[in-house]
Amino acid sequence: MEEYYEPDETWEVLGTKTKEAFVAKYVVVGKFHDGVPEDIVKSYVTISHIMAHSYFHYPMYDEAMSKALLVMEMTVKLKAKELNIDLKLPPNRTGTVRDKNLSTLIDEVCAIDELSFLKSDFNRARGLRNSKMHPDRHGFVGVMGHTDANARLFINIINQLFLDTKTLKKFHQKNNQLETALSAFQKSLHVLEFQDQRILIDGFHTFKYREFENNKLLLLYINPLTTKVRELYEEHKYPDPLIITFTDFKIHKERIEGVDLEGKPMKIYIDDKQQNLKTYYDYNMELSKISESDIHMYILASVQGALWDMEKIIYENCKISLI
Repeated sequence: MEEYYEPDETWEVLGTKTKEAFVAKYVVVGKFHDGVPEDIVKSYVTISHIMAHSYFHYPMYDEAMSKALLVMEMTVKLKAKELNIDLKLPPNRTGTVRDKNLSTLIDEVCAIDELSFLKSDFNRARGLRNSKMHPDRHGFVGVMGHTDANARLFINIINQLFLDTKTLKKFHQKNNQLETALSAFQKSLHVLEFQDQRILIDGFHTFKYREFENNKLLLLYINPLTTKVRELYEEHKYPDPLIITFTDFKIHKERIEGVDLEGKPMKIYIDDKQQNLKTYYDYNMELSKISESDIHMYILASVQGALWDMEKIIYENCKISLI
C-alpha cells in the first residue's frame, strides 16, 4: 500500500526534487471568471488533482491531458447550446439522427463573428485531441506532451469563450484594429528597445491581444536579426523565442511605445542608419541560402514553443480568481 504514496523517481531525474517544486512547476491551477459554467470549473479541479497525483505515478500526467480534452469537448457543447446551435445533424435518409462531431461544432461556434479570433487556438486544441483520442499505439509521453502548457491554453480559451457578448464584440473589434495597425511592423526592419538593450528585428511572427477587467496585454513574438543564420537554421541551435509584452501601449505610424509587465518603458521604432541597413541586407542574403526544409523545421520547432509561452504569460497575468 505504501508504494502508492512514494514519489515517482522520474520527477527527480527531470530535476524536480521536492513535492513543493513539483507542484509549482507542473500543476496548473484553474483560473476562471464568474461567467464560466460551474460544470467546467468543477471538472477542471479534477484535472489539477490528477496532475498533482502524478507525483506518485508519472504516467498519470498523460491522464490529466485526457481529462482536459474531455472538458474542452464539454466546453464546446455548452457554448454551442448557449448559442442555440443544434448538437445533432439533420436526419439522414433512413431517419437516423446523429451527433455532430467536435470539429463541426468548433467550426459553427467560431463562425460567430465575435468568436472567430479563437479559431486558431481551437485548431491547436483539436489537433491535440485527435492525436490523443486516436493513438497509433499504447504509450505515454509525460511532460514531453506539454500537458501543463496545453492546460493553460485550454483555460485561456475557456475564459475568452464565456465572456459576455458585449465584451466579446468589443474585444473582436479591438483585435481587428490591432491587426491593421500592426501590419506595418510585421515584416520590416525596426529596432526593439527593452531591458536596457537595443536589438535589430525583422518584425514579428504573430501577436496576441487579451483584455480582462482593464488588464490589457499585447504580446508580440519577435523575430530578431541574427548574425548566425547558418548555425540557427542548419545546425538547429534554436534559441528560446523572444516574446515581449506591452501592458500599456500606443501605436503610431512608425513606432510602438509603452511599458512592459514590470512597468519599464519599451518601444519599437525605425532606425535606418547605414549600418543597420547593411546588417539587414546581410541577414537576408544568408537567409536566402537556407533550404526550405531547414526553414520549415525551424518554424515547427519555434512557433509552437512561442505560442505556449504566450499562453503562459496570459494565464499568469489575467486577474482572475484561482479556484
